[in-house]
Amino acid sequence: MSSTSPRDSVTDGFRDAMAGLASGVCVVTTAADGVPAGLTTTAVMSVSLEPPLVAVGVGTSSRTLAPLREARRFAVHVLPHDREKVATLFASKAPDKFAGLAVRPGLGGIPVLPEDARHILECETWEEIEAGDHVLLVGRVVRVHSARSDQGRALVHFDRAFHQLGAAGAPEEQR
Repeated sequence: MSSTSPRDSVTDGFRDAMAGLASGVCVVTTAADGVPAGLTTTAVMSVSLEPPLVAVGVGTSSRTLAPLREARRFAVHVLPHDREKVATLFASKAPDKFAGLAVRPGLGGIPVLPEDARHILECETWEEIEAGDHVLLVGRVVRVHSARSDQGRALVHFDRAFHQLGAAGAPEEQR
């Protein structure tokens, strides 16, 4: 086993290693001054049960970072297996990522996408941690929604592509 990627760069090797780590796909939404904003991320992790905390990694160059910081509230949408188009939309630089989607206001007016998520975590910013070219936003979960049935399948990102994980119609005891 070599200690670097085939391209002989630690950065490229790190990217390759992270591409080999299957991750759930989430959309994070917020609104600052009534203007909705959002992004797609796989950098989400559970931090604490008491109090319930979740961390989201946001690139410092993301257009959504400033609204997230200003609003101090956000919603994390765990995407089901059939929402790759939503993930792609929120990963884009589209001027209105919410056009054509069912949106309702969450706490503090943040946009919530009830038809496009398995679960939605509405959060208030607990802490911001500078981490290289990203900021970790730690959110205190103040409301949780189980938004829709997912037939036991999730959307994951692995090897630089979206995949469905789980079996359609899996018996309840296997989920």
